[in-house]
Amino acid sequence: MKKSSPFRFKKFEVSHSRSSMKVGVDGVLIGCWVRASEAGTILDVGTGCGVVALICAQRFPEASIRGIDIDAESVDEANFNFNNSLFSGRLQAEIKDFLEMAETERFDLIISNPPFFSSGVKSVETAREKARHELSLPLSALIAKARRLMTDMGVLALVLPVDRFEDLVEATRLNGLCISRQTTVKGHPDAPAKRILVEITAAKENEDRREESELTMMQEGTTPTDEYRQLTKDFYLNY
Repeated sequence: MKKSSPFRFKKFEVSHSRSSMKVGVDGVLIGCWVRASEAGTILDVGTGCGVVALICAQRFPEASIRGIDIDAESVDEANFNFNNSLFSGRLQAEIKDFLEMAETERFDLIISNPPFFSSGVKSVETAREKARHELSLPLSALIAKARRLMTDMGVLALVLPVDRFEDLVEATRLNGLCISRQTTVKGHPDAPAKRILVEITAAKENEDRREESELTMMQEGTTPTDEYRQLTKDFYLNY
């Protein structure tokens, strides 16, 4: 396997040569976008190389953060990244299937860049395929389990393709949850939205005052928009 160079952010770097998923825009987006300033406990589901957990550790200095993944190489690399960060005392990663977690703990924030392909394939082979394919963690099961692990005022934050939004709405409804905040994401002004960022809570009153917005990442070519630059300015080195 070709070894990838570490991805360097302003306050930490992420090795991602062995993880099932490399550092990518989706993970950076959800980590930078979520609101969780009062969260004391955070669970990063499908942590991969640990980039989402590390972003949360930098943004929320009072939080204790656990990353879980079913891939042993990913957990090993995430712990390496955690241990070599400024936030090592508040981070840990372990091999764990989210759906099998004991429901004796509660988390103020559950955050995930979950598997989202549902192509009808009945088996997946590589670690990357497992990380990207919904067979490993169906959306409906993720929502139901998160409901049982969230604190009363807890938040579930996800980044998904826009074509899964209606499935998400139905799953939240069936589990007595609601979408309190959502942002659709476009690559550039003329492009269709491909991703959506969502925060989900159990507080029904949030449904009536749901925040909805749109984020365009690039102006032309690779020039970031002011809004994308503002969202990620504390992390990317070239800002």
